[in-house]
Amino acid sequence: MNNDLNPSLVTGGSCEPAVCATCAVRNSSLCAALSSDELDELNKLSRRKSLRPGQIYVFEGDQALDFANVVKGVAKLTRGSEDGRMQIVGLLFPSDFIGVSMGLGHGGDRKPEEPYTIEAVSDLELCIFPRDGFERLMRRFPALEHKLLDRTLSELQVAREWMVLLGRKTAQERVATFILHVADKMRHQGCHSGISFDLPLGRGDIADHIGLTIETVSRQITQLKRKGIIDMQGARHVVSCDFEALREQSGY
Repeated sequence: MNNDLNPSLVTGGSCEPAVCATCAVRNSSLCAALSSDELDELNKLSRRKSLRPGQIYVFEGDQALDFANVVKGVAKLTRGSEDGRMQIVGLLFPSDFIGVSMGLGHGGDRKPEEPYTIEAVSDLELCIFPRDGFERLMRRFPALEHKLLDRTLSELQVAREWMVLLGRKTAQERVATFILHVADKMRHQGCHSGISFDLPLGRGDIADHIGLTIETVSRQITQLKRKGIIDMQGARHVVSCDFEALREQSGY
């Protein structure tokens, strides 16, 4: 196994060898494009990285020396503004790939910079690949490169949809869209109707993420509960939700 991880990207937590055969996101992540033999080669490059809530994986502006798959947990992407404020610009869930937005094949000694700070918001487990080795495998395995292109296009679509959310949707639609996004991610991981899950962000961070006030977010969540669209225990735990009704409320 390769132990040459970028020290600037490993700011906390612990590392251990990756085991692709028992990976929880093996069939839904970028690695699904690989054959068993190809996966063995990728496995030789990879390391697992565990972080606790609040620990930083990478800071905005650091050199991007690694890629990574999210294996377990949720992370948030933040970006600083010129006046020093931080904006939450996205969330990463299991099977999401870290590095799509950093580009490929820059060549030379100069590596691209990380566009976001990535922070664990729950217990987080990552599978990390050194950038140079991963790019070499992509040149050898076209299916891996094609899969990454698909992920890039999907990320672009999500970004466009988020622009619509921030620019045109009502407060109710914004909150419903956020909860629907989280619920869909949970459902795609093998859950079904009647799903139970925790919202990955507190109401203050949700407000920051979707451009509302904390008070407005709380009011809209209360309305969704009164309509029977979601049922919650405490501030974050969603006991169940009506996916179709939630989709209608989100404006889709």
